[in-house]
Amino acid sequence: MKVLHDAANREPNDEVSKKLRGEAEDLRKPSGNFDGVISLIDDYAKKKGIKIEAYLFNSKILKMESEDGKISNYVNAETNGLNVRLFDKKKLSFSYCLGLEEQKIINALDGAYSLLKFMDENEYFDLAEKDESLMDSSLPEKLGIYSDDCQLVDIDKKKSLLIEMEETAYSYDKKIYKTDKPSYSETLISKRFYNSNGLDLSSRKTFYEIFLSVASKNGEDTGSGFDFDFSHKFEELKFKKTAMNAAKKGVDQLGARTAPSGSYNVIFDNYTASEILSILKQSFYADSVYKKKSLLEGKLGEKVFSDKIDIIDDAVLYGGAFTDIFDREGVKTQKKILCSSGVIKSYLYDIEYAKRTGEKSTGNSVSRSFTLPPDIGSTNFFIKNGETNILDMIGSIKDGLYITELMGLHMAKPYTGEFSLGASGFYIKNGKLDFPVKGIVLSGNLMQLFNAVVKIADDIRFFGSTGSPSILFDNVQVSGT
Repeated sequence: MKVLHDAANREPNDEVSKKLRGEAEDLRKPSGNFDGVISLIDDYAKKKGIKIEAYLFNSKILKMESEDGKISNYVNAETNGLNVRLFDKKKLSFSYCLGLEEQKIINALDGAYSLLKFMDENEYFDLAEKDESLMDSSLPEKLGIYSDDCQLVDIDKKKSLLIEMEETAYSYDKKIYKTDKPSYSETLISKRFYNSNGLDLSSRKTFYEIFLSVASKNGEDTGSGFDFDFSHKFEELKFKKTAMNAAKKGVDQLGARTAPSGSYNVIFDNYTASEILSILKQSFYADSVYKKKSLLEGKLGEKVFSDKIDIIDDAVLYGGAFTDIFDREGVKTQKKILCSSGVIKSYLYDIEYAKRTGEKSTGNSVSRSFTLPPDIGSTNFFIKNGETNILDMIGSIKDGLYITELMGLHMAKPYTGEFSLGASGFYIKNGKLDFPVKGIVLSGNLMQLFNAVVKIADDIRFFGSTGSPSILFDNVQVSGT
């Protein structure tokens, strides 16, 4: 890993800037010799008389932070590694290595092989079959997840846009007194998947992200706000808009007070609605359903939510943050309608749990960590966009709440659906945002909440893998004064 650092109170000199430009160009150079690694592990499997599944990756990252109008940190890093799973007599073992040096690979393979004799048999383990439709090398571009545009943008422009983002936040209002190191990052990920069934796949992805948080103050009253933007194309990043949004949130929060306890019509904005949806997400995982740890166990084909709710997991969504060609097991990804008009239509499967339940894999095997075996997970998981403008939605409420921040999500209980969350936002009076609110607690049950949908807005936004429009719910219990 290469790391460049320059003190926050001085500009980088010409030599450092030149080095940074060179490192930015290095990010675009081809990754390591994946072919040699594939040959090595294939020979190993044949000699041992076993089957093998290998996932290789190369990640190149450039990051910058600004502080007080100057670039304060540069990070240029490149990492690569290998995950392997060995299959023998219905037994499966897993190992990994960071770095693709031959001895590291051999050690990982030997480690996985030595574990096989200790593993229990599982008749549901299997390797993905070869799929010729995944061999199209242009698929990343067709799905909008790869772009060469960052190599066409000079490093000085990226640096100036980052600094400008910080300046924009300060210029929004004098009440903004601090920004927390606005950041820019660009990543190029190349990956290769291989198994003993002859499946040999490649994919690549570019990812650009900016982030800014601010602190605001008016006398003794303080507030904060943040915003971010991401894209697979540099040119689509909205530096100024991100800074303005963060600053507005910070200023709007000043003067917040609590609200009376009671039952309210509550709008969760697209951010907090996405957070609520993220609690429900794991109930769609087939392993959770199989182990009876899902709210939706036994609900397939049943209407369990409001008929206004459509939930989708779309791994081929154009430009989606988690869009890709194949999943962690080499299965072709796809779009899945999980809930249509409140009716549960499908769960999310990997190979094992598809075989356990007589289904087909939906291409939802994911890596939660480089050091862990693959597991079931979501891709671009979202509630379908509605048709109501958010201003019209707010205008329809006489007395209610508009929630923009939730606290304590880690305390929610996905198995039971019960939640009790700290919240802040705005009180709605006669169709207008009346005053900022903090110090309240929202409580209820997810199943009941998603049955109490009044309207869905047309402002869907993704926050990582989860997205939602703003949603108006009826009769949400609020504890305040």
